Amino acid sequence: MIELIVMIILLGSLVLVFSGSPYFGLFGVLIQSIGFSLYLFFCGLPFFGLLMVLVYVGGMMVVFLFSTILSAERYPGTSWSEFFVFSLCLILLVYPSLSSWHLFGSPLSLGGLSSELGYMEVFNSLGLLTCLIAFVLLVALVVVLIVGFEHSESSLRK
Repeated sequence: MIELIVMIILLGSLVLVFSGSPYFGLFGVLIQSIGFSLYLFFCGLPFFGLLMVLVYVGGMMVVFLFSTILSAERYPGTSWSEFFVFSLCLILLVYPSLSSWHLFGSPLSLGGLSSELGYMEVFNSLGLLTCLIAFVLLVALVVVLIVGFEHSESSLRK
């Protein structure tokens, strides 16, 4: 049974590598993540198998669909109303935390911020490495989008 699961993982990898469209790449990621989760199920780790499906498939589907939508829109633009609503929401989210800092009375104390960043303790010493990997993946996504925009305007004929 493990051999069949490894074949499913390899099939997903081949579909992902040799796909010409992001939609088929998404299908390859789906096959691959299901294969990895089945492998984890058979190794006695069902929770991590379900976690793999939720995080891997959910996150990658969002990234692929987001990049596909951005690449498909030729001239993306925003209106002033969207900017106004975004600014208003940002002010409503940030203002309560700024009002408790006493900007002009005493210097800012960032001691309370350490309890807010407690999620870094989950990763122990690998917290900074995890953040670095997330940043590298974000940069890779932006580079792929920029390359996609550059090649969408070129023509094969001259």
